[in-house]
Amino acid sequence: MKKGCAILFLFLASLSYCQNATLLQNIDFRAKELKHSLNKTGDTLILESERIITKVTIFNSDFEKLTLVNHKAAKIPLTDFPNGRFVTEVKVHNKLIIITLICHKPLNKISNSIVTKTAEVLNDEETMIISQNTANGKKISTVDLEPPIKINPKKTVRFYWIVKHIDKGHSSSKKMRIGDQAVVNKMIAQHKIDLKTKAGKRNQLTIWEVYDTTKFLRFKRQNPNYKNVKKADCFNTTPFYKSGT
Repeated sequence: MKKGCAILFLFLASLSYCQNATLLQNIDFRAKELKHSLNKTGDTLILESERIITKVTIFNSDFEKLTLVNHKAAKIPLTDFPNGRFVTEVKVHNKLIIITLICHKPLNKISNSIVTKTAEVLNDEETMIISQNTANGKKISTVDLEPPIKINPKKTVRFYWIVKHIDKGHSSSKKMRIGDQAVVNKMIAQHKIDLKTKAGKRNQLTIWEVYDTTKFLRFKRQNPNYKNVKKADCFNTTPFYKSGT
């Protein structure tokens, strides 16, 4: 009996296991219209639907990434995701489909995972890249890095909330994540390089100091307009860095 239950559980879970991630298929009949899988290496989420996929949000308590799709198919790179279990919300037309994603990349891949990509529409001729170590043959040097971040004397900055808008004219996406000082310095340096390129000149980057990540993520979900609040205990409402300022 126990053996039969175990087999049934595995069948219902419909696990798609790959080297870098595991995708738990949503087998509910209401999710049938959304085909969801991983590529062979497990570093890209592949989505296809008969109706328009509006957006995809992948998040857990420490990380969140929102991708605007507005197509019937999309590829979402997972190369910049940390290890952990994520909730994946896929909005198809007026329906929200939930998928569970588990990232378990080897440690060497996590430390070297610098390249980040936006959603890539299937059959699109152009590959969209948010950031990478080089841009137009230019490398990030220590000169481009921001000086050490000043710590608030009254409150300790634990982490930073980073929001990057990618605008290519014909498509756009938004990437959100929690990062430490090293991540912030690299993203600011890369953003300055991107602004000098044709593809990245419309990009925007905003970074806030976070005092308590758990309280901040809860506050953000309860207050979608968190960017405009004047005061909060869990983060500094004045951006640490903002494009154009």
